[in-house]
Amino acid sequence: MKIRILILSISLFLSHLLHAQTPVDGQPNVSKIIQEINHLNTLGSVMYFAAHPDDENQRVIGYFARAKGYETAYTALTRGDGGQNLIGKEIREELGILRTQELIEARKVDGGQQFFSRANDFGYSKNPEETLSVWDKDQVLADAVWNIRKFRPDIIVTRFSPDRGGRTHGHHTTSAIIAVEAFELAADPTVFPEQLKYVDVWQPKRIYWNTNSWFFRGKGEKFEKDKYLGIDTGEYIPVLGQSVGEIAMAARSKHKCQGFGAALHRGENIEYFKLLKGDKADKDPMEGVETSWSRVEGSEALQAAIKTLQSNFHPTQPSSALPYLIKVKEELGKLDQSNHWVIVKTKKVNQLLLECAGIWLEALTPESLVAQGDSLIINVSSLVRTASKVTIEKIKIGDLEEKSLSSTLTENKILKEEIKIQIPENFEVSQPYWLKEKATKGMYVVNDQQMIGLPEQFSEIPVEIQLNIDGVTVHKSLNIWQKRVYPAKGERYIPLKIVPPVSLTLDQSVWIFGDNNSKEVTVSVLSNTDNFEGTLKLATPKGWKIEPQQKTVALSNKGQKEEVKFTITPPKRDSEGELKAVIEGNNKTYNQGLIKIDYDHIYRQVYLKPASAKIIKLNIDKGNAKKIAYLMGAGDAVPESLEAAGYHVDVLSHEQIKASILKEYDALIIGIRAYNVLENMRYLQPEFLKYAEEGGTVIVQYNTSFRVKVDQVGPYPLKLSRDRITVEESPVSFIAPKHRTLNAPNKISEKDFDHWVQERGLYYPNEWGKEYTAVLKMQDPNENPVNGALLVADYGKGAFIYSGISWFRELPAGVSGAYRLFANLLDYKPSNSKDIK
Repeated sequence: MKIRILILSISLFLSHLLHAQTPVDGQPNVSKIIQEINHLNTLGSVMYFAAHPDDENQRVIGYFARAKGYETAYTALTRGDGGQNLIGKEIREELGILRTQELIEARKVDGGQQFFSRANDFGYSKNPEETLSVWDKDQVLADAVWNIRKFRPDIIVTRFSPDRGGRTHGHHTTSAIIAVEAFELAADPTVFPEQLKYVDVWQPKRIYWNTNSWFFRGKGEKFEKDKYLGIDTGEYIPVLGQSVGEIAMAARSKHKCQGFGAALHRGENIEYFKLLKGDKADKDPMEGVETSWSRVEGSEALQAAIKTLQSNFHPTQPSSALPYLIKVKEELGKLDQSNHWVIVKTKKVNQLLLECAGIWLEALTPESLVAQGDSLIINVSSLVRTASKVTIEKIKIGDLEEKSLSSTLTENKILKEEIKIQIPENFEVSQPYWLKEKATKGMYVVNDQQMIGLPEQFSEIPVEIQLNIDGVTVHKSLNIWQKRVYPAKGERYIPLKIVPPVSLTLDQSVWIFGDNNSKEVTVSVLSNTDNFEGTLKLATPKGWKIEPQQKTVALSNKGQKEEVKFTITPPKRDSEGELKAVIEGNNKTYNQGLIKIDYDHIYRQVYLKPASAKIIKLNIDKGNAKKIAYLMGAGDAVPESLEAAGYHVDVLSHEQIKASILKEYDALIIGIRAYNVLENMRYLQPEFLKYAEEGGTVIVQYNTSFRVKVDQVGPYPLKLSRDRITVEESPVSFIAPKHRTLNAPNKISEKDFDHWVQERGLYYPNEWGKEYTAVLKMQDPNENPVNGALLVADYGKGAFIYSGISWFRELPAGVSGAYRLFANLLDYKPSNSKDIK
């Protein structure tokens, strides 16, 4: 039994470290203190299940967590890597990092906890069969079971129905299928028995589908709300001065990269629940669940102590509650320490002790990046803002340094301790834990069972502080931060990250060689330490030539950067491969670049990515199109990709979208979702249509079918739809095989649609005027074909082209056929538009 208790304690302690707050997040708030004290006698838990970040219903999470005081969690099977990005250029893994952080921020608002599975969001899927042909169902199911066994929810709620495949994203339906199966399997000790080293089996009481009329739209079905259990989640919480709707929509607005900013909702909001499995409830989803301490044997004295605490808490003097909190902690200590609820509530009582005593703690370092092998100074600041007797007894910096103290804090005076540590040369670098191993298309690889499901591994070097508060020992874990002050923003906390001594960045992610001429490649070498010297080399596929073979780089100061140039000569034949940059120094080889993901609504993230690029020798003819204008929409990397292919691309401001300026360019490209996000599109469109009318070529990339800023996209009628082709290997055929866009200056064949990534395209038009020529036919498995992927219309002396093809994915990924076809679009003019004979 002692071994069992130790394992559980370590597991929960690790979880606490991974969710440690910043000094800003952790500021005591008397309203939340009151809520936590009121909820100490509430023992109940709810787990919400869906597929992606932003799928969750924050009203339901906020209702159970904030209004009812239940432990509430959201399991998102994926991190949203396959979605689009409304606020920046991050896609794939980098987008998954961004969306993970947005979920963490949302949970801070609605009071929930966050979990994941190892499933990789590979892009839109039309049905669960397609989804499970890519995901490893056993692994995803194992992760769902693991999350249930670890969190031990009394009820489970799914956002989607398990039996309505085809009406929503295939990942959505699959998330419900997985949740229903996991609901039963979590209680079976013969299922995933390797997990039982860390957790016990668990059987929730029931599982619901959280439904509403939206799920019944467009199918001729009627939403009969009387068939379902309905609860009003619009409850007002006086102690917080907010309703659940206000809290929920504030949380939803954290999903900024998906454009889910929402107005705060006040008043009644009925949520409906359909029982999927388990015991029936008539009035409340938690009906029949024991939600008091009666579920823990021998807790009578604890219940009395909590009631005494609740009766004697004074909001204007939180520290007066310390004796009562200490009594509650003592009674918790008399109970079975392996009991789930004893562990959960002990953690909350420890936090309340810190908050009621008015304790503020902070661990800062001068810089946010430290290299392996370097030293680091950490300043730990402690402050008590009440007359409570508080002593700092010990400070431990990960496994690197430990300092015993006996420092008694003086009211309202900051105590600082400076600790210097040495980072071992072999210390693990900071990297999102699910990206440490190479992923498959459908799954991330995580080998540490206790990491699976966690939102992040926030710090590799936690600061553990042991305090004594009025004679009681309390432990607190801190993350290490750099604190910067910006004149326009004030304080900003940046998490410490461990990085290699040197990082490398290639100036482009794709290089296109359309002829036999050489090109110059620049490698940026950034030193993350002082006095780095190494030998830089480029590795290429067979047949490519590099000059020089290597270069010596010597950087004396941390933060110093040197740009090193190499000349690459392609082979005479077509070739594709990977260009890799490596540098050898300190008897080691380094090959990673440092990617920062930095937005005001999340904490800065660092991602280490191999310093490599795709290089392509491709027979591509650009025709007469040389100088391209680009109007950015939601953000993409198409301009850089076209530059890599040899085009001159200017990203224009809105003020430059004038026909008189555009006439200098061979073509104008409109960035992704521009018609959705540019508020002044109704003023911009007439200018670029005039440019087309006078002889220019306008190419519009995909837009969603909602929130379009103009009455009509383009010069002729065109209706956007939700049609999309999700299988990147799906067949493509030619509706107009003689059309110039398929023939000149490059002859397009079906082979040009090989090796595409993630999807063919999305939000294709399904209705258009006779002025448009539909060029391509595409078809997903077991679906009707769609013809709206590429529409070309002559307009005056020029042309207007609308394409829902995912150029924003294909071009940055170096898909050669996509470049050849796009070159034809850029070169297209009515003057050369006659069908090729």
